[in-house]
Amino acid sequence: MDHEAEHLPEYKRMHHLTYRRNLRVVTVVWGLLSACFVILNAVAFIQPQWLGDTETSPGVGFFGLYEYCERLQVGGEYSCRGDFMDFASLTNDSFRAASMLVGVCNLVFIFSVVCLLLFCFLKAATVLKICGVLQAIGCVCMALGCIIYPNGWDDEMVQRTCGKDADKYRVGQCQVRWAFILAIVLIFNALAMAVLAFVLAAKQANLLQKAEYRKQRSSFTNGGFTDIRPINEKPVIDETAMVDNSSQQGDDIRL
Repeated sequence: MDHEAEHLPEYKRMHHLTYRRNLRVVTVVWGLLSACFVILNAVAFIQPQWLGDTETSPGVGFFGLYEYCERLQVGGEYSCRGDFMDFASLTNDSFRAASMLVGVCNLVFIFSVVCLLLFCFLKAATVLKICGVLQAIGCVCMALGCIIYPNGWDDEMVQRTCGKDADKYRVGQCQVRWAFILAIVLIFNALAMAVLAFVLAAKQANLLQKAEYRKQRSSFTNGGFTDIRPINEKPVIDETAMVDNSSQQGDDIRL
């Protein structure tokens, strides 16, 4: 049983323990969702399925953040190029910037998951605030990456697959594919987890303040410094002592 609940009435103690249990469950779920985000972000980062051809496209191919694949012959295999470790192999500066931002987002979220180990050494509210800040940074990086990426659709390689009408923020005869959609969804996912981290941190800090207040009040009361009573409570009258005093006064008068 939690020490801060020892001096509470029974119904308040049960409510306090239930509240703490629910708070811990939500914190665990938040941690699991953070780990799932890392996996989904890695999938969106690696997969070259951000933009791809359609039936009306003049070329056949698809593009990712740093890798692009095209089929030069009908029925032939796809030829893929682009390496994140070799920025010169990326098609344009917009793709380079988007790759960097999405990669930073993934690294920041990995670091936030690793920071969960700090629960063993620091207060829960402090750890949640640290993770919340990291996840907010990751959310901004992911959003910027998704905004900058379409700025590179006027590249010659993109136009060779999507047609000459492909331009900045215009897909031409291509279509947005599932990896890009996943990245957009992850923006809101990261925002929700960052907000949840700050909310949990605030509740943990409030719970800690209440616990310290109850502890101080309990030690002050039980230490014999004061007798705390409700304002409207009347003092207890010892009726037996009053009867004895009345009898003694009657005896004195008769004498």
